[in-house]
Amino acid sequence: MRPPLRIAILECDTPLPSTESRYHGYGGVFTALFKSSAEKLDLDLETDFQISKWDIVDGTTYPKLEDIDAVLLTGSSRSSLRVRIR
Repeated sequence: MRPPLRIAILECDTPLPSTESRYHGYGGVFTALFKSSAEKLDLDLETDFQISKWDIVDGTTYPKLEDIDAVLLTGSSRSSLRVRIR
């Protein structure tokens, strides 16, 4: 049996009130999407994935890189990542 895929969701913004009340943050939105996708792939969200949520808006803690396999950054309405290609 393979170990679960450890995904850290960094919540970089707060969703609209209707989305917030239904999913309790963007972490809940993406967890629901992962669950739907896992079911279609005959995977189990509880055993095949380990999902953690991190409040980046108000929090100052981040996951340790050795404890995760993937990072998902939710969008932010206040800033954007600017990449400059030289």
